[in-house]
Amino acid sequence: MEDEVGKTIGFLKSKFREYYRDCDLYLPERFGKREFGFMHFESGMMQRHLGFRTKKEVSKFLVDRTPMHAYHSSAYYETPDAPTMDEKGWLGADLIFDLDADHLKDAEKMSYEVMLAEVKKEFVKLIENYILDDLGFSRKHIMIVFSGARGYHLHVRDPKVQGLQSHERREIVDYISGPSREDIERFIFKREAFDKREFKGKVYPKYIRRMPKRGDISWAGKMRIGIENLLRELSDMGKDKAIGYMAGFEGIGTISSGKMWRDLFEGETKGGDRMLRDDNLEVVSSDKVRDAFIRIVVESQKVKLEGETDEPVTSDTKRLIRLPTSLHGKTGFLVKRLELEELDDFEPLRDAIPSNFGTDKTNVKMLQPVKMDLGGEKFNLGTGIYKVPEYAAIFFMCRRLAALA
Repeated sequence: MEDEVGKTIGFLKSKFREYYRDCDLYLPERFGKREFGFMHFESGMMQRHLGFRTKKEVSKFLVDRTPMHAYHSSAYYETPDAPTMDEKGWLGADLIFDLDADHLKDAEKMSYEVMLAEVKKEFVKLIENYILDDLGFSRKHIMIVFSGARGYHLHVRDPKVQGLQSHERREIVDYISGPSREDIERFIFKREAFDKREFKGKVYPKYIRRMPKRGDISWAGKMRIGIENLLRELSDMGKDKAIGYMAGFEGIGTISSGKMWRDLFEGETKGGDRMLRDDNLEVVSSDKVRDAFIRIVVESQKVKLEGETDEPVTSDTKRLIRLPTSLHGKTGFLVKRLELEELDDFEPLRDAIPSNFGTDKTNVKMLQPVKMDLGGEKFNLGTGIYKVPEYAAIFFMCRRLAALA
């Protein structure tokens, strides 16, 4: 078994070394002021606190040491190779967003291909709705990177953000992650008195919750657009699928979802139509159904930037992030830079395969069954010995689905 593992690692290192020997390596702006870190095939330990003065030094390290993973710091330092963080002398940091499959609802139920497609949708929403629109960053200050595995990174290098401290970056995360329940009630769906009743000499006002209007700024405008989109999407789904979809949100069961569907789409006067016409959320049968509807709209508009167990990425001013044009050791894929216009057509399982990982047949011992599309070819493999294209062999071995036979 140890010999099998050793042969597999040796093969992967040789292919990674070939790639680094010939690749057009990308280095980030002011790379001489950044810390570099690497994880190696053999130890699985992080080697960090490294600095490089020239591109040639970085290339030589990658060829000579051939790491499994390569990283650079989001931060700039006076002395990036100092052995402790206190000694480095922090000068500033890029703003980094990391969207990963862990942030997706029900990711564990998705195939790898579907998961990558869903992450990309969220990433595009982050860029277009928040980074470029609400926060107003220029396209010239952003860099888009496929992580090489299960998500995407966004680097914002606007000089205005480089001096932000952790708590200030946290405010950006909080904004993108959506308003609190209290803010929704106070600032977005405001209560408005429309009538009153008297009882035993006391006056009791009657309230309705008005909807934000199209064209409202910030989260109010997003919620209005979100309501319109949600009503359209639910209607297109049909009753059974829509009820199942709504019931999938936390705290919203099938009973509430069924009531919501009836309130919005059934009856003599469809509540969804009246909701948009009158800007009135009180067309549903109860406060509970109304609040559940609002919760679904909020969840559909926000972008989840952190998983349940993630360390915060965006608010971290000293984060190590994957080096673009390096290889991801758990897939063999490129950590690939992309233009915004390329995102729609980008297919990681096709476009992130290094060009020097060819189609020559390679013998592998499949340790687990695999059924997927990769490199434009369909694979449906059980356990045992197979001949597969080299690029597929590398992917399966990196994923620990196979060993070199």
